Amino acid sequence: MASGVWTIPKRWRAFADTVALALGINVWISIVLLPGLFTGSWQGRAILIALFPLAVLGIGIWRRIESILLLGFPSALLVPVAAAPEIVASYSALRFAMVAIGLIAYLFGASVFASFYEPVKPVSSRQLSSASKPQPVRWRRRFRVYHGLAILSVVVPAVILYAINFNDSNHAFMKQMFPGRAGSFAAVVNLAAIGVWVLMYSAFFLGTLRPHRTGDP
Repeated sequence: MASGVWTIPKRWRAFADTVALALGINVWISIVLLPGLFTGSWQGRAILIALFPLAVLGIGIWRRIESILLLGFPSALLVPVAAAPEIVASYSALRFAMVAIGLIAYLFGASVFASFYEPVKPVSSRQLSSASKPQPVRWRRRFRVYHGLAILSVVVPAVILYAINFNDSNHAFMKQMFPGRAGSFAAVVNLAAIGVWVLMYSAFFLGTLRPHRTGDP
């Protein structure tokens, strides 16, 4: 203990690392490993490309860098997809839902993992008088905004990817425009859609949260 603050037990740090690693590996297996083995994509030097996301995940956990865990690793998963688009060309709606749930679970798990860096409250502390008062209206409004953004963070990309991969009219159009290459073209469009979503999230979702960090007039 130093400066009146308890240090975080190592066992809890190890638990957080294990949870983040397990969830990340689960996402990697469902998006990269199993589809690549099924299509025969991971042979020779391509194996290194398939392992690249795991290296990024390992660095994020080893160095405990939230930006790598929450952005770097999901982005690294796109590298094997770009190298072998056929691994996502035949996704069914059920498999898409399972992969999406796994990715969401990883992101939430990694977010919880980040809280293990925050120092616990000091041994000697007292409750502020304002804590016993009703929650201010501005904070109730903020929480509604946060909850809405969390829901939209799941719904918006899910709708975009569903429209690309499972909408019958879109599939028919891609097959008509790119005969014999519709699957590869869909994979490229998926990558582009994810890139656009990352930009949208940074500009509009996180942009909405920035004023709340310094106060809400």
